[in-house]
Amino acid sequence: MAADPPALPDWRDGAGYAALLEAGPGAMAWEWVRRDALYRSAARAARRGHGGGLQVVAGDAAAARWGLHAFEDPALSAVTARPVWRREHCPCVLVAAAEPTGAAEDRFDLARFAPLATIVCDARGPEHLLLADGMARLRLDVVAGSLLGGPVRLAYRLSGFAMLGGPLATLHALARFRQSGRLPKPPGRSRNRRLVLLLRTWDALQAGATQREIAGVLLSTEAAQARWRTEAPSLRLRAQRLAGGARAMARGGYRGSL
Repeated sequence: MAADPPALPDWRDGAGYAALLEAGPGAMAWEWVRRDALYRSAARAARRGHGGGLQVVAGDAAAARWGLHAFEDPALSAVTARPVWRREHCPCVLVAAAEPTGAAEDRFDLARFAPLATIVCDARGPEHLLLADGMARLRLDVVAGSLLGGPVRLAYRLSGFAMLGGPLATLHALARFRQSGRLPKPPGRSRNRRLVLLLRTWDALQAGATQREIAGVLLSTEAAQARWRTEAPSLRLRAQRLAGGARAMARGGYRGSL
């Protein structure tokens, strides 16, 4: 039996979704995952909230179904949740090895940033690091050595050209973060307005709203016309497309937004 749905904003009130207009890909995708009834049921034993220190979590292979290394509490919104996305779904993950060598000024000390850090540890494998502060977040996979034993020198593993942009952006952001202690805010994305519209549409459908009601709130008041299907056919078509797009996202299309 699925767990109770998380507390969500009223789909009619755009203010409840405003923060997502500035969200990065991982935060936006999380909003879809936490609405998934199967995910909520599988995540019953997830952590509840985050303390003030470093979070070390055991990896859970069952979470891979949703593109995650471990289950996160679906009650948490994108602002407070710390989902650790798998590298195959998150092209911005920076891969590195942790080496306990090098000059002090050349080392990364995770203890400095413990309140922002979550590490998912596989039984035999990499450490998956997430540094998160609200919507701002960075992802690293440490495939050799460990971040947990003290300051380390990070040896970055970059290759090829096709997928180089994401890891390079993370590397630059990590360098700035180490100097300032502040995570860079995610850049605004032109797609977010459309993605938020789809999310509100899905919430409306789950609340039992008709396509006409959705059109009237999210698209145009023309939908209130008595013969909206014949007098505003383009509006009707847009509402149908929104509903279809929302259902596709809920079936896993959110992964394409990462």
